[in-house]
Amino acid sequence: MAVALFEVRPPRVAEMKGFEPMYDATLRECLQRPFYLFARGRGRSCRKEIWVFFIFLSIIESSLSKICGRGTFIPLVFDLIMAVPEYAVEVRRLHDLLLPGWLTLIPYGLMVIATIGLVKSRMLTIGGGPLLLAVIPLLVSMVIQLVIMCSPSRRRHRPSFDNGAIGAGVNQPGMTRPRTD
Repeated sequence: MAVALFEVRPPRVAEMKGFEPMYDATLRECLQRPFYLFARGRGRSCRKEIWVFFIFLSIIESSLSKICGRGTFIPLVFDLIMAVPEYAVEVRRLHDLLLPGWLTLIPYGLMVIATIGLVKSRMLTIGGGPLLLAVIPLLVSMVIQLVIMCSPSRRRHRPSFDNGAIGAGVNQPGMTRPRTD
C-alpha cells in the first residue's frame, strides 16, 4: 500500500468524485478528494485518506504557526477554512465504519467544552482542580478521533462485476442460478 501512495499516475477525477473509498489512492488523490466531496453527505473514505489528510493539515498548521506566530489570524483562518473538509472526511470515515455521520459532532462538542473549560479555569485559578476537569473532555475527544481513524472498515466489499443484479436474482451472462428441484 505504501508504494501506491507515492506513485505518479494521471489523476482519476471520476473515481475521486465517487462514493466508494479509494484504497489505492496516491498522495495527491488523498489530498484532493476531501475538496471534491466536502459538500456531500454521502460516501466513504478509507483510513489512508483520513490519515494523509490529517497529517497534511497538521504540518501546514504547525508551519503557519511558526512562520506567522501564534498570535496572528492566519493559522486561525486556515483552521476555519479547513474545518468543513476535515469534518466531511470524518463523516465519510464513519460511513465506512457503518456508523451515522452525525456522531462526528461528539468529539467536536467535547473539544468546545474543553476549550470553554480551559478558558474559565485560566480565569479562575492557575493550577488545581478546574484545569484537570477541563483537560478530560479534550483527552476523550482525542481518543474518540483516534478510534475513528484507526478502525478497519466494516463494510463488506462487493465484487466489482456486481451491479446489484446478483442480489435481485437476475441472471447475468456467465452466472448460473442454483437449482431448486
